[in-house]
Amino acid sequence: MAVPIQSPTLTLWALSLALEARLAAALAPMGLSVAGFRLIGEVSAAPDGLRQSELAARLGVRPPTVSVAVKRLEELGLITRVPDPKDPRARLVRVNQEANLGPGLDLIDAMDRELFAGLDAQGVQALNQSLAHLQARLSRSST
Repeated sequence: MAVPIQSPTLTLWALSLALEARLAAALAPMGLSVAGFRLIGEVSAAPDGLRQSELAARLGVRPPTVSVAVKRLEELGLITRVPDPKDPRARLVRVNQEANLGPGLDLIDAMDRELFAGLDAQGVQALNQSLAHLQARLSRSST
């Protein structure tokens, strides 16, 4: 069966690629990659910190990949590794309290304003909920 030209899946895929390209270009002057920025986002969402194995699972990558990325972001002063209070042998990855994440957050805000200029707050909320629903369905179907 042929995939229809107006496929929402293909449209979302093209959108994802375009967003990634735009983010990559905007993050490069900050010394960040899209993957590094996403890693920071995952760590930010877990204020108590994450073990690198959990971070790898959330990002869908192998632990050695996370280890390299964490080391680089730690060298940039954006994240830090601290002892896990529940297991003295383990370490947690946290956002460095001294890190200046403002430029990255400003970038996301600017992209949101540009992309969703024609939508009111309810429209943006509905779109965000729909996209989150699609992401959750896709994540469930791939495991």
